[in-house]
Amino acid sequence: MNIITYFNQFLKDNFNNFLKKYFEEGNYYTKTSNFNNYFDFINDLDSFSDSFMKNIIKAYFEYIDEIFFNSSYRKNYCISKGFYERKNYVTLFGEITFKRRYYYDKITNERFFFTDFFLSLPKRKHFDPFVCSEIVDASASTSYSKAGYLVSNKIGKRTSNNIYISRATARNIVMNFNYDINHTSQIRKIERLFIMLDEKFVGSQFNNGKDHMIKAAVIFENTKLVYKSKRKIDSIDRYQLIGSHTEASINNDLILKVVNYIYNHYDTDYLKEICFMGDCAPWIKNFPKSCWFKFNKDIKNSFSMDGFHFSQALKQLVTNNNPHWYNALLFAVKKNNITLFKSLCSKFIEDNKDREITITSKMQYILNNWKERQLYQNKPYLKCSMESHISHIFADLFTSRPKSYSKKGLNKLLEIRLLKINGADLKQLYLDNVNFNPSNETDNINIKIKTTNNKRNFIDLTHENSIKRKFYGYNYI
Repeated sequence: MNIITYFNQFLKDNFNNFLKKYFEEGNYYTKTSNFNNYFDFINDLDSFSDSFMKNIIKAYFEYIDEIFFNSSYRKNYCISKGFYERKNYVTLFGEITFKRRYYYDKITNERFFFTDFFLSLPKRKHFDPFVCSEIVDASASTSYSKAGYLVSNKIGKRTSNNIYISRATARNIVMNFNYDINHTSQIRKIERLFIMLDEKFVGSQFNNGKDHMIKAAVIFENTKLVYKSKRKIDSIDRYQLIGSHTEASINNDLILKVVNYIYNHYDTDYLKEICFMGDCAPWIKNFPKSCWFKFNKDIKNSFSMDGFHFSQALKQLVTNNNPHWYNALLFAVKKNNITLFKSLCSKFIEDNKDREITITSKMQYILNNWKERQLYQNKPYLKCSMESHISHIFADLFTSRPKSYSKKGLNKLLEIRLLKINGADLKQLYLDNVNFNPSNETDNINIKIKTTNNKRNFIDLTHENSIKRKFYGYNYI
């Protein structure tokens, strides 16, 4: 029986039986109401579609092996070593178990499963590449446990799914994800570039009790106004970043990543200015001073203190109970009157001796970064939203719940998180980078499968050399 005849019979036996049960044997002649009528129909339909799809996959896999077994090349050069089952192989349609033969090639001394080789099924893997790609994609946005749960619910049955993907399994799949991206892109000519900087501390494992520090940078070309109308009394204008790209690292190589991105995406000879923004931490203030950002002799690099951290420091200085003091100090900063600012702080300390240490600390923070703050408030085109990016990109995944990471695990999660944030299709990226080695110990074989008039005709194999041969294509019905 050829494959078309087999599937015709399979469809007839299964689908006809299902239709007969609900369209010929159903009791539609009395006025009765019972939710079980709907419940049974949906569950039976779910079971039918589940088994039908899995049987199609199984039949296809076994048919491939049958073609090769009856080919002239196999009969002349390959010895069948009997059937072996591949059990509980998980696809997006559910778990399947199928049989295929194990062969020995007398010419090359290779041992292989032809079905696994032909389909490039991953060796000794429980999940197929489509399931793995879903897990990688989900793990870039949520925890391993939830990623396993979400993908499990997509597999097989819809009404009663018993697939379970554990946290450890999801982590192993992500850790084994290796990718290669073609970095070719159109070089853009921009006169002014913006870079926001900040860090996020993440709980660590095996790091002598020290948290991992993720240093992050968001590079963008400009901002555009999304809306200006006041939705609430205290709402502000909302801006969107144009051409934004995020880089991050826990290995102290953030400068290298940022410089490489700029070189690969912008005409550095055309750049006139790079505006750095952040919270004035020592590493952030030193970041723009690197000689790597001197892309040309005319470029001007500047650093400014963002509005969020300035406002936060000022509020911590006066607290929410003294709004009039807050407005007075803010007025002094806006007018660039450092003498007035110091005088007001001194008077405020006299009235709040119990908070002198905190007030002095926050006052000194603002004074140490006075020039950086003046630069930010006097250039309307400077817009820094780095704190929101830290919260959305890193805190949401790494610190929203108590967790800790090894350096290796955090590095991998950081990679896929950045890929997703920067617009990469993780599922397609996983599939594009699947290791297409056969699931046996052999090199690829040059095989061309042909059938004529639904009959197994021949397999033509061409040897390029006795060590390595390349799979050059197939054509089957």
